[in-house]
Amino acid sequence: MTQLASGSMDHSVMVWNFKPSLRAFRFVGHKVRGGGQMWVEQEEARTLMVGVDVVSTGSRHGRRLLSVRCASGELFSRQHRAAVDAQRRDVTVFKAHTSAVRAVQFSHDGNALLTASDDKTIKLWSTYRTKFQQTLSGHLNWVRTAKFSPDSKMIVSGSDDQSVKLWDLGSKSCVKTYWDHTGMITCVAFHPGGTVVASASTDRSIKVFDIRTHRLIQHYGDAHGSSQTGSAGGAGVQSIAFGGPGGEWLISTGWDGVVKIWDVKEGHLFYTLHGHKNGPTTAAAFSPQGDFFATGGSDAQVMVWKSNFDTVSQMVEEEERIREDE
Repeated sequence: MTQLASGSMDHSVMVWNFKPSLRAFRFVGHKVRGGGQMWVEQEEARTLMVGVDVVSTGSRHGRRLLSVRCASGELFSRQHRAAVDAQRRDVTVFKAHTSAVRAVQFSHDGNALLTASDDKTIKLWSTYRTKFQQTLSGHLNWVRTAKFSPDSKMIVSGSDDQSVKLWDLGSKSCVKTYWDHTGMITCVAFHPGGTVVASASTDRSIKVFDIRTHRLIQHYGDAHGSSQTGSAGGAGVQSIAFGGPGGEWLISTGWDGVVKIWDVKEGHLFYTLHGHKNGPTTAAAFSPQGDFFATGGSDAQVMVWKSNFDTVSQMVEEEERIREDE
């Protein structure tokens, strides 16, 4: 793991280098409508990507997509006014939707980019010259989250209409809609194996589906509760991410301000982390090898954790054996 990218409500994207000799870079480009007023007061770390070469960001008010290209070991930071460079083309800005862009992701093969928006659509773009490819329509409300499958042939999306949709890019159609949640869908994720998807919701639950049989195979009913700070807010799960060598772990963040680690193989909560303060935890991501994970919160902090879950599991088992012997 060499780099970590984070996006925040302070209107910037930060790319952090883990090599001591390389400094962090700040990309500024998204504008805030209405004289610079933010739509929430706290500067939350909303999006995290670990080990990236290309960063893409979506704008709530500008309705544009900012794609920042980062060369490994040689990063270029530019202000929005100087974004279009005829030679380097480090930053590309284009109008993607008619309303706020909620989610962006590059396909795993690097050939496509998806964008999801409050205009109820998901759009696909070719990374070559940012050429529009197709629109996926079917959600009845804002599309808050969308992710590519590991083979880049499918997309899973979640909406404020409380549905999770599975899209086949070959047929350009929705092949399955899951109506199992009773709240808005805040985050979706594909398992690295490609046969399982997970969804998180404001109904406080995390659900895991087998997309081959379209069955619900795991359900964590009260994964995250309401805000513990006493301030006005909501309840439920904010983000989820699979990780580990075989995708055996699932990280979740939520309004209760904690980070939770779920054992997907055993189907239960494994560990709860309390590092963030003063508000919800908002984002989580594993490094490509799964040996690290990063979390962000409304405390404006990004934390990087060592994924030594197997060691922790051995310690817990040893403690249980000691208690049994006593």
